[in-house]
Amino acid sequence: MWWASARDAHPTLRGLLDEDERARSGRLRQPAARALHLTAHALARTVAAAHLGVPAGELTLTATCKRCGGPHGKPLPPGPLGLSWSHSGDRVVVAVTLGTEVGVDVERIAPYARETAERVLRGPERAVLAALPEPRRPAGFVRYWTRKEALLKATGDGLSVPPELLHVTAPDAWPRLLSWSGPERPRLPLHMYDLDAGAGHLAALASVGAPVRPAAHDGSALLAAAVAAADAPATPRDLTPLTSERPVAP
Repeated sequence: MWWASARDAHPTLRGLLDEDERARSGRLRQPAARALHLTAHALARTVAAAHLGVPAGELTLTATCKRCGGPHGKPLPPGPLGLSWSHSGDRVVVAVTLGTEVGVDVERIAPYARETAERVLRGPERAVLAALPEPRRPAGFVRYWTRKEALLKATGDGLSVPPELLHVTAPDAWPRLLSWSGPERPRLPLHMYDLDAGAGHLAALASVGAPVRPAAHDGSALLAAAVAAADAPATPRDLTPLTSERPVAP
C-alpha cells in the first residue's frame, strides 16, 4: 500500500490524469474533495505506471462492469496488475498486487446514523455494535464498513452487491468473512486484513484467491518526486524506489 494525504495535491499532478478524471475532478465543488480526488488518482497512476514501465500520463485504465458489461466499475490497468484505491478524511491509500485482485478502503471515523447501520449491517453485526460502549460504536461501525467495502472492491462487485449480504467478524476480532448471502458469492477464497490508517481513520484490505502480505510505503514522497520529475523532464524516470520496494506477489 502507498499512503498519502490531501496535502499532497499539487496542480502539476493534474497532468497525470486522463480527460475523464480531470472532468470529474472539476465537477467536485469542495476544494478538499478535489484535493483528495487528485491525490488518489495521481498516486494510483504513478504506482501502476512505474510497475508497468510506462509514463503515468499515458497509462490506460479500463473499467468493465461484471454485471452488465458497461464501461463502468473497477478501473483496471493492463496486464496482471491488481489495483485499488480509496480516500476519506485526509487519507489516501493505493493498493497494488501482482496476479491477484485486490480491494482497499479507508474511512474517517465519524458519527453514523442508525438507519445506515440497519441498511448495511446484518442482524448479528448490529447486535455486536449495539453492545459496544457508545464511544466505541463509531469506530466499530467503520471497521465493519471498511472490511465489507474492501471485499466488494476486490471482487469487482462494488456496491452492486448490498453490503448487508456480507457477514464479517466483529470489530475486535481477526477480519474474516463469515457468510455471503445470495447466489453470487465468489468461488475463490477471500482474504481480509485490517490496516493502520493513522489517527482518526480505519482501513481494510482484501484479496481474491491468494493471500497477500501488506506492506506500507510513502506515497507522499512518491508524488513529490513525480512533481519534481514533471518540472525537470530530463530525469522523468526517477519516480519511485519500486525496484527495492515491490509489492508482494501472491
